[in-house]
Amino acid sequence: RMSRLSEERTLMFRHNDVSDLENVLRKAMRKVKGNEHNLKPEGNVVDKWPQIIVVIESVYSMDGDIAPIEDILNLSKQCGASVVVDEAHGLGVYGRGNRMDMILPEKQSDLGFVGKGIRTGKGANSVGGGTGVLAALELEGHPALLCSIHTFGKAAGCHGAVIAASETLIDFLVNYARPFVYSTALPPHSLVAITCAYDSMTGLDGGERRTLVFGLVRLFRRKMIELLKLKSSSINSVLLPSPSPIQAVLVPGNNRCIALSNRLKSEGNFQLYPIRSPTVPKGEERIRIILHSHNTEDEVRLLVNMLAASIKSFGLVPGNTDSGSIISKL
Repeated sequence: RMSRLSEERTLMFRHNDVSDLENVLRKAMRKVKGNEHNLKPEGNVVDKWPQIIVVIESVYSMDGDIAPIEDILNLSKQCGASVVVDEAHGLGVYGRGNRMDMILPEKQSDLGFVGKGIRTGKGANSVGGGTGVLAALELEGHPALLCSIHTFGKAAGCHGAVIAASETLIDFLVNYARPFVYSTALPPHSLVAITCAYDSMTGLDGGERRTLVFGLVRLFRRKMIELLKLKSSSINSVLLPSPSPIQAVLVPGNNRCIALSNRLKSEGNFQLYPIRSPTVPKGEERIRIILHSHNTEDEVRLLVNMLAASIKSFGLVPGNTDSGSIISKL
């Protein structure tokens, strides 16, 4: 039913901006109450008024950044709203034991690089991890959380999805959710594949893979910053601030983005596709990189070397304005 709501009943707030969300929630409350709703310090909420639902992703697919879920949940509780969290890109990657991996590597106080860049220790290697960002933050039981959606088409490599919610909500969806009511059930072999993938993600094997992949994330960002000699104030102009395995390198201009993608494929055998406008705003075209646990450090180093060389040749390093000749050739 939410998918069929009119624009009049759907409000947007700025990406990951909790202050703007508060303004939007106040606007929503004025709509449903007919006047300003005075928030009480203790968080009491007036009963019997239409439901306001905030829908967010835990990890965003294009930028790889993580939503400020705890702040959003707390604000929503104060405003009497409920929150739906899409864990599509959080499942298998985050969970119990790797909360520190939600912080940008360059901002972590203890990077712990060992040997070739892989961190050792407990962290992501905890049994029971891998169920998402909510689990990493231990927020699964937050009173403002309506439900979380975990899709199996990303880390699990399967099809289908599951909604984690109260028994009351599940009963409601089983009876009233049209996409579910009129869908065919998953075949047994898909359920077996999901079970095996889930057992792997939440067991020791999944923990070891998370340790590896976040080691590669730290290596990738560290080498990019080193090779391009990026200052802390200019990192985001080249490398989007993502602590997750989804990394994005900004290459403004569709032609440049395509040229770099083609070079990475032909010279390095990297299957990295250009994300062009209008898929993303003009000027924010990018190469989207997803690091996996089966990638090697040598592959990451080669990728970084090729990216850094191309970014320099395009004149995209902050402070370097000598890019006209390169742009004209593309």
